[in-house]
Amino acid sequence: MIQTIVKKEIMANLVSYKFFIVILLSSVLIFTSLFVMTRDYKSRLADYQLIRPEPGQPIAVLPPNPLSIFAKGLDDAMTRSFEINQIGVDVRAGQKSGNAIFAFFPAPDFVYVVKIVLSLVAFLLGFDLVSREKETGVLRLILSNSVSRGAILAGKWLGNFLSLAVPFLLVTLFGFLVMNLDPEIRFGSAGTARFFIIVLVSLLYIALFLSLGIFISALTRKSAASLIVLLLIWTVAAFVLPNLGTLVARQIVETPSVQALSEKRSQIWTREILLLQVESRAAGGRAVGIRTGGNLAQAHFDAINRDQDRLEEDYRRKFDRLVRLSKAINRLSPTASFVYAATELAGTGIDEEGRHKAEVLRFKDSVLSELKRSGKSQLGFAYRYRTLGQVLARGTLFDLTELVVLAVLFFALGFVAFVRYDVR
Repeated sequence: MIQTIVKKEIMANLVSYKFFIVILLSSVLIFTSLFVMTRDYKSRLADYQLIRPEPGQPIAVLPPNPLSIFAKGLDDAMTRSFEINQIGVDVRAGQKSGNAIFAFFPAPDFVYVVKIVLSLVAFLLGFDLVSREKETGVLRLILSNSVSRGAILAGKWLGNFLSLAVPFLLVTLFGFLVMNLDPEIRFGSAGTARFFIIVLVSLLYIALFLSLGIFISALTRKSAASLIVLLLIWTVAAFVLPNLGTLVARQIVETPSVQALSEKRSQIWTREILLLQVESRAAGGRAVGIRTGGNLAQAHFDAINRDQDRLEEDYRRKFDRLVRLSKAINRLSPTASFVYAATELAGTGIDEEGRHKAEVLRFKDSVLSELKRSGKSQLGFAYRYRTLGQVLARGTLFDLTELVVLAVLFFALGFVAFVRYDVR
């Protein structure tokens, strides 16, 4: 009986103009996203080829991550050029996005299309699965046969999920296959595995919203009421909660702004240079200016480096507290959990970016120690992205578990509501 209901739902979707419109729209958006983000990636890759340091240069810079095509995340921040000098780290622009429109609108990556468009499409498929058939009398006719309500609900869910998942997979896999034919894009076996996991997480996210749609449909008597309620839930989940968590966290955890941090670094620099000039005059003019290699100048360079390290450490400690609190609040929304999981799997998440900055600081300490010891350094920066196991252990497994639990919970609540649903 479940198989019969699945076929019924699929056939009903295939002859529905609403289904063809939303599937066509979703396919166009996914193809457009992959095209735009591929161009963006290749532009940033060309920039990297220009700024890539020679072996032994004290510069830390990463090539753009090919998985940023699907989940842009913080890849722009990770691919900036970090130049090591005697007083610390000088952050350059790195490989900026070649598309100026990204300054006004979020990057239309694959994750963005799934979290906004596909979640809404899942709602549009599920909002009237129960209430509409109650209004038309079809539900009463079905229940007049020897079929359980559980089988009806399971068949409806599976039929509509397949109706959405199959076109989504075909479009996504075709786009991925086309990208693999481009010699400038190299995902490798690890990148390919992560891509398929991101796709599976996307399907889980879509299943969650479809289950929620059926649940709300089983609670209401009218399809119009279901649609209004679901649009309200979608707005809160996709837009309000993910931004509210960050705003609340900023009120609780005081973190200095980037401008204030830059101003403090300038104050440290000015203070030490003035002290150097005063002390050099007292020492008979030795070690005057910032170009000298004298011990007096080196002492002040060390002081600048040390104070800026303390400043950076204090900032990172406060910022990490802000991120932890913000993520805890944002995870009230499944949209936030999906974004966190997808970006961390792609290597463009906030945890990966924090680890990258820590590696840059360790590289800086190694370079300065080598310069102080031998007067030159041949060290090169090398960064290895976290393994899949490390990514899962650092919170992504929690995000995936939340998506699974919510999908099952909403379906279970929908089943309870449907069992008690009055079809008259």
